[in-house]
Amino acid sequence: METTSAALFISISLVVFGISYYYFTTRHKERMEILARGLSPDHFKGQTNLLPYLLILGITSIGIAIGIAAGILLCTVLQLDKAYTIAFSVFLGMGIALTLSYAILKRMQKGT
Repeated sequence: METTSAALFISISLVVFGISYYYFTTRHKERMEILARGLSPDHFKGQTNLLPYLLILGITSIGIAIGIAAGILLCTVLQLDKAYTIAFSVFLGMGIALTLSYAILKRMQKGT
């Protein structure tokens, strides 16, 4: 039992090291190539903009919550099968939320 856990720990450590090594060496090579082509080092600052992802995540979470609430309400009012109704409502709410977030992001991009 102890050798199995030690082997698992070593293998997980090697996987994490391998992925991080690949990520950092690739990033370094990419940056050196960009600098060799003549771009300034300020090009690397502020590359990530997480606001659209947070907007999608927030609207989707609200859609799932509304879907769960609507499914429970439909189950109690119409006496339908609970599992199918809640699953249907969750996927419907998630689809509506993703469509809404797409429309909002499209309008935001058009405005800028």
